[in-house]
Amino acid sequence: MNTTAKWRAGTAGMTVIAALAAGTGAAAADSGPPRCEQISVAVPLTAGGPLDQRMAGTLCRPRGAARAIQILVPGGTYDRSYWLRRGGDGPSFAETMVRGGYAVLAVDRLGSGRSTWPSGAVLRPDSHQASLHQVVLAARQGKLDGRRYTRVVGVGNSIGSSIIRGVQIRHPDALDGIILTGESSTPNERAFEEFAGAIHPAAQDPRLAARRLDEAYYTTRPGTRGDWFYHRPGARPAVIARDEATKEPDTFLESLPPVSDNRLIRVPTMIMVGQHDRLLCGEGATDCTSTAALRAQQKRWYPDTPLEATVIPGTGHVLTLHRTAPASSAQALDWVRRNLG
Repeated sequence: MNTTAKWRAGTAGMTVIAALAAGTGAAAADSGPPRCEQISVAVPLTAGGPLDQRMAGTLCRPRGAARAIQILVPGGTYDRSYWLRRGGDGPSFAETMVRGGYAVLAVDRLGSGRSTWPSGAVLRPDSHQASLHQVVLAARQGKLDGRRYTRVVGVGNSIGSSIIRGVQIRHPDALDGIILTGESSTPNERAFEEFAGAIHPAAQDPRLAARRLDEAYYTTRPGTRGDWFYHRPGARPAVIARDEATKEPDTFLESLPPVSDNRLIRVPTMIMVGQHDRLLCGEGATDCTSTAALRAQQKRWYPDTPLEATVIPGTGHVLTLHRTAPASSAQALDWVRRNLG
């Protein structure tokens, strides 16, 4: 299956918090900056395999005891900074959650950021799911920061959401709740066929060629992110420009559970979709005309799941990088509080 088909299957599915978060500027929280640190977790390439890879991330905690931890998983060609940047005038997604009393761990998936870059020859059909599941176990076992988190929430965007779904389907006790952004059970297949033209091998990209990645790695062609990932009227040109300048390579050879297996998910689930998500919305695809329409459509795939869904107006595929980000992050925080305390 080619890269775009894999992405389609998956999706069918800096202003930075503090100087420690990414080595650049700091953004103060209401009660002072949260405590952040760089971490690295030993993970496998496949379920039951040796823990010979590393998944890097930024762990931030609120002042006082954290109510739970949220593991934030970015989508294709993004690293952890997706959750740490500000798209609007308010706080980033990670800042919002930390101010709300939750610890967050924003990760680089395998093949991106500061995590291990495995060769395509060693990647397995469950590499992203197996590695993320190990991070969830580390959070529960106190191997992240010495604290045993009894409540763990998975939050994803795009392919990151699909990976979280896969983990929860295969490991029903893994997570206590999931937030799926930029993902639905009914993608726009025609749009994904067009999107094939926006992808090329990472080794051919002027910004990434020096990394000498093999043919398993891809990225978006220069100048295409604004049209595919954004609703331009709802985003700042400077944010889109920075997105282009900081894009990551990615690798995705994953075999995810079919969307029909979503019926196996029993934990509280929130689906958040941008009104103008070009990869999801459209006739015969995801119904983004209203929140009620989205929930009614998606509920058939989650018959036994406590499900909520919301359409974010004026927003495209990457929710945290639009002007509406503070409002959508606040909705996610409200959902977490109501469902997990």
